[in-house]
Amino acid sequence: MSAVEHAIGEVDVVAFERPIKKIEGDGNWPTGTEGTVVSDYGDHKEVEISNDSGEALDYVIVPVEQLKLIEKHS
Repeated sequence: MSAVEHAIGEVDVVAFERPIKKIEGDGNWPTGTEGTVVSDYGDHKEVEISNDSGEALDYVIVPVEQLKLIEKHS
C-alpha cells in the first residue's frame, strides 16, 4: 500500500509547528496557532490568523515544512 500525500492548499486549516514572527505587532505566533491558507506559493503558504469573530489579525507567509494540516478543504 502506498502512502497518500495530503498537500496543503488554499482554504485548508493549518497549525504552526514552531513559533512564527508576527507581521502585525511584536513577537511571535506560538506553536500550535491555527490559521487558514489564503494563498499557495508552492513551498510557502500565506496563512490568515483570525479571531473568534472571523476578523483577520495577521497574514504570515510560512514554509510548508513548518505547517501541520488540521482540516483539508481544498
